[in-house]
Amino acid sequence: MKNSPENILIIAGEPSGDMRGGELIKELNRYLPDASFWGIGGDHMLEQGVELIEHIRELSIIGVWEAVKNHSRTKAQYAKCVENIRKRKPLAAILIDYPGFNLAIAKHLHAKGIRVIYYIIPQVWAWGRGRTRLLKRYADKLLVLFEFEKRFLEKQGIKAEFVGHPLVDKVPALPAGEKERSGFTVALLPGSRESEIKNLLPIMLDTAEMVHKERDDTNFIVAENSNVDASLYDSTMSGHTGIDIRRVKDNTFQALAASDFAIVASGTATLETAAMERPFIVVYKASPLTAFFYYRCIKIPYLGLVNIIAGKEVAPELIQQDATPGKISKKTLEMINNDTLLGTTKEELRKVKAALGGTGASKRAAEAVRKFIEDTV
Repeated sequence: MKNSPENILIIAGEPSGDMRGGELIKELNRYLPDASFWGIGGDHMLEQGVELIEHIRELSIIGVWEAVKNHSRTKAQYAKCVENIRKRKPLAAILIDYPGFNLAIAKHLHAKGIRVIYYIIPQVWAWGRGRTRLLKRYADKLLVLFEFEKRFLEKQGIKAEFVGHPLVDKVPALPAGEKERSGFTVALLPGSRESEIKNLLPIMLDTAEMVHKERDDTNFIVAENSNVDASLYDSTMSGHTGIDIRRVKDNTFQALAASDFAIVASGTATLETAAMERPFIVVYKASPLTAFFYYRCIKIPYLGLVNIIAGKEVAPELIQQDATPGKISKKTLEMINNDTLLGTTKEELRKVKAALGGTGASKRAAEAVRKFIEDTV
C-alpha cells in the first residue's frame, strides 16, 4: 500500500476515545472523502468505516496492576500494530489518549518518519513532565480539549491547538416541567470498563440502599455500557431488590436528564454530568498498586476533571479508602438535603460547562487534521 492521503492510522484504546474517534472520523469523511482509516478502536469508529485490526474490547486496561496483569496481551497487540504499520506504510497517524500504548506507538512512528497527530493528550498536567517530553519529541501536532492544557503545554514550549470538547454537541436540552417520576432521582455512573464496574458498582448500590433508608422518596438509575457484559450488571444488581433502580444502556445523558443528582466514577462522565448541570460526587477505587503509584506521582490536588477545570472542589471527591458506602451516602445526604448547596453547585457547573468551548469541536479538530494532512502530502 503506497504512502498516500488515503492511508491513515488511527488508534483509540478506550470507550471514550472510541466515541471521540468516531465523531472525528465522521467529520474527516467529509473533508477527506478518499481517505482510508484503519487501526484500533470500537463500535463508534467501526460505524464510520474504520478498518479495525483490534477492537477495544480486547484493550480498555486502566491502572498499574491491571497493566501488569495484561502485559503479554498488550505486548502482542503492540507487535501486531507495528507489523501493520510496516506493511501499510501510513502517511500519518491520529492517536487518541490511551497514553501507555499510544506514546510507545508514537515513538515507533517517529522513528519511521511517519507524522503523528495526538488528539486528546495524556493528562501530562497531572503526572509531571515525563510524558510532556515524550509528546514534544514524538508528536507533530497536538489537539487539546481544554484551554488549560494549551496554557500548560505552552509554558513547556510546546505548541497546541485548542479545539474544545465534542461532548458539548451531544448535550440534550435540559428537561423542563414535570419529571417522569416523582421523588428524588440519583444516577449511578460506575464507569465503562469491566474493572470499574466490579470495583464501583457494588459500592454505589450499597450507597443507594443507605440513602434510600434515610430518604425513602429516592429512586436510582444505573448507566450501563455495552462494552461490559450485561451478566456482570445482572449479577451485581441481583441482591438489591429493595430499592427502585432503572437501567439505561449506552446513554449517560438520558440517565442524567431523568436525575436530580449523581454519583459518578472519575472520568469523562464527570464532564457529562457537569454539562447536564447535575450536582454530583466523584468516586473512584482502583487496585492498591495503582493507588500507590497515583498518590506518589500525581501532581494536582484533584482527580475529577470538573474540579481540575474549576480550580476548586465543585464536586466532592471520595477516592480509595474514602470510597465507602457509609462515607458516600453521608455526603450524598448532606448535599441532596441542602437546596442552597445544590443551587450554588449548579452555578459552578455552568461555569465548567462554558469552559468546554462552543459547539463544533469535532469539526474544528477535523479541519486541523485536514490541514495537517494536506501539508504532509
